[in-house]
Amino acid sequence: MKTSENVQDLAQKTQVQLIEAIINVMSEKKLSESSIKKAKPFIQALAERNSLSEDAAMLFSAFFNDFTDTHILIRDIAKFYDCNQVAILSRWSAIEELVTRRFVIQYKKSNGELYFAIPKEVVAAMRENVLYCPKANANLTIDQWLAALSNLLRNRDSDDIPYENFVEDLKVLIDANQHLTIAKELATIKDEYDLVLFTGIMDLFIKNNDNHIVQSDIEDLFESRWYMRSQARLLERGVHPLQIAGLVEHSDSNGQVEANAWKMTDSAKERFLVEVEITTPAVDDKDIKKADAITPKQLYFNAAVSKQMGQLESLLQEERFASVQENLVKHGMRKGFACIFYGAPGTGKTESVLQLARKTGRGIMIVDVPNLRDKYVGETEKNTKAIFDKYRKLCKNSKLAPILLFNEADAVLCKRNEGAATAVDKMENAMQNIILQEMENLEGIMVATTNLTGNLDTAFERRFLYKIEFPKPTPNESKHIWHSMLPELTEDESLELAKQYSFSGGQIENIARKQLVNAVLTGEDKVDLETVQEACKTELFKSSTTRRIGFC
Repeated sequence: MKTSENVQDLAQKTQVQLIEAIINVMSEKKLSESSIKKAKPFIQALAERNSLSEDAAMLFSAFFNDFTDTHILIRDIAKFYDCNQVAILSRWSAIEELVTRRFVIQYKKSNGELYFAIPKEVVAAMRENVLYCPKANANLTIDQWLAALSNLLRNRDSDDIPYENFVEDLKVLIDANQHLTIAKELATIKDEYDLVLFTGIMDLFIKNNDNHIVQSDIEDLFESRWYMRSQARLLERGVHPLQIAGLVEHSDSNGQVEANAWKMTDSAKERFLVEVEITTPAVDDKDIKKADAITPKQLYFNAAVSKQMGQLESLLQEERFASVQENLVKHGMRKGFACIFYGAPGTGKTESVLQLARKTGRGIMIVDVPNLRDKYVGETEKNTKAIFDKYRKLCKNSKLAPILLFNEADAVLCKRNEGAATAVDKMENAMQNIILQEMENLEGIMVATTNLTGNLDTAFERRFLYKIEFPKPTPNESKHIWHSMLPELTEDESLELAKQYSFSGGQIENIARKQLVNAVLTGEDKVDLETVQEACKTELFKSSTTRRIGFC
């Protein structure tokens, strides 16, 4: 192997070929002087290419022989070399070199036994015949730093990296990026366990906007779950060092303080996350209706409803609304406005909200009430809290505060279950507590529509400043609705229909739509009293018995 030709041959071999040559030689004569001597040219070539000692390169080949195994034990290496484990122990410094250089990852079982694995990045480097260099993770941008942190925490959470290495890498990531505020502030947390715990909580908030973190979310970061349980007990009592330092506090995502759920404090967010753009859970386009996308529609109400709607429209004009809010704050009162529109189906409640938004230039965030509920424990509460988080984000980024519409909100406004025993009852109560608490803190405009008020919880009654009842239209009001929907009818015909049928505005609109559909199907656009009366008969259910549907 001393000839220039042999040296040239070695230079042309890939790293995988060198490893294979070492394995082939040493699998014959094992860990003997003769086998080491015979494999030495390949060992030297592998060591030089990767800046490893020869012992480390030799042992790395044995580890690499089992690169698909994620639980390589020392006895596996001893078995490969057909020697006792003490012989491997005598070369422990070489193993430590491989661990330090991240050519192998060291883990520890609960009984203290060590095991090892080859990182995927190392396998890829050997396969591609390139030099393996662990990522430097220094002088990163904020986005690169957050990605590196998230990757590090994910590897720890899935047990792909031992706790000691995780902490070491975390500290390097922080110390090597002191130009970032987030790293500079994290460096002030001197206790290792406090740093790990806070970093885990912070990462969940950054990634998921999570303000409801429980023990199971972060317990895998630590070496033992017993230690996390001891930390959880301190957090539950409110005496954890992170709480005393004002970095972490109890979550209140169910409208009340929860001892076993935690979040970053607002002051900690302001201190650590200066460079971080937090993404509040996105609001789908289908949930936002812009004012200019709302079709104008003439609505007809009695004098009382018209007066109240006129007051609301006046209040929600940009200059008037800002002035009223400022005056309320000056007198120590809540600045948000919550309104409830109630009455029979089809009386114009939802359409009134739409027209109110259109006339005042405000968008509408429409809440899909049934989708708030989730079968998994805690998810319904998170969904409900996320709605208000989204709404606050919209208010912050909009020139005019949009309207938050809980449409057909019967299911969430009903009386709470006293002495709730079942999980479903507790979930319902928790969801309602969140809404009640958020209504207390509301700074924008919330409107709820409901068909049922007899079962409305009294706590909600107190929080609605404006309560507007939408009764079924009188014959005179119905006449105007008939004539606006079907202008082909005379006023007398419209009045006759209004007297003959006690329809809501929604039902009258249904009949008008049927006339348009029939015109397309038949090619005739004739509308007269007789055809409309035929359509009215099909609008009525044969049975007058109705059954209430809902959760309450």
